[in-house]
Amino acid sequence: MEAPVIKNVVFEYLSGRANPLERQLVEDWLKKEENIETFHQWLFEWEIRSPQFIPDQEQAMARLMKKVNEKAQEPEEAEEDDKTYMPWSPLLIKKYWLIAASVLALVCSSWLLRDVIQYKTFETDYGQITQVYLEDGSRVVLNANSRLKIPRFGFYGDVRTVFLDGEAEFSISHTVDNKRFIVKTSDTFQVEVLGTQFSVFARPRGTKVALSRGKVRIDYSQEKKKQELVMKPGDLAILQKSGAITLINEANGKNFSTWKEQHFVFNATSVSEISALIEESFGIKIRIANDEIALRTLTGNFKTENAEELLKTIAEVLDLKIETKGNAILITDN
Repeated sequence: MEAPVIKNVVFEYLSGRANPLERQLVEDWLKKEENIETFHQWLFEWEIRSPQFIPDQEQAMARLMKKVNEKAQEPEEAEEDDKTYMPWSPLLIKKYWLIAASVLALVCSSWLLRDVIQYKTFETDYGQITQVYLEDGSRVVLNANSRLKIPRFGFYGDVRTVFLDGEAEFSISHTVDNKRFIVKTSDTFQVEVLGTQFSVFARPRGTKVALSRGKVRIDYSQEKKKQELVMKPGDLAILQKSGAITLINEANGKNFSTWKEQHFVFNATSVSEISALIEESFGIKIRIANDEIALRTLTGNFKTENAEELLKTIAEVLDLKIETKGNAILITDN
């Protein structure tokens, strides 16, 4: 069959031992998009078999820089035939620096590619909601304009770790070996599952964690000190700009992730906050005419499939005018 032959050829290609015909075969094969996933898997397997690859690069880089520094410090010496001889000419220096830059670029690209190999990213577009089922049986509902990164080849070790940028609801399955499940939103903030169902909101304007069922623990840093907070069902934890966490207990935990059914629940929510939510979910830029409008609040439960319907409803309830200005929506008094 074709695959085993191609795999061996790819390994020769990665090792630098492929002949011109084999190199051309691999490069033509890589031009087909459907082969990229297979190539990443084989590359990961080849790197495991050849763990010395990157360390050798680092050692070569160190030796090269040492040689450059030593040569740069050597005094000029004259040859016995009185001809001026420069053992370290500008042309040679340039050559070594080009080699050094090439090695550095190769090291950087290898590490960047390593992240692509080890993790798979699920990403939703504006207005799109999708479900992701993990290999341990857990389920993640990913809200619009969000990214979830998970291990490409399954969970390993004592901890199941995923990375979230955006908003998602997690329903976590228990494992027989009691593996912990952690959602990381940054280097200083993570949620560890001690229960089953919770939602995480991690966007540029803030971070929130809402617990529906079970129990979760938040690990975070405040003034460079590690802190932790255990939540119970109905709790809403809001990360402040200072690094502190405000804990609010909501009576109805179901309101935390109504976006799954394309419901928007507002409880004295300002027009400014609603506008930010629409921008995050639908990618529509919104401008508000003045602060008085921005501070108006809205309470209610609204079902909508797109930003236009939601904006129309808000305009009717608050007696506002919605009009398109260039690539943005302008909200003014009616």
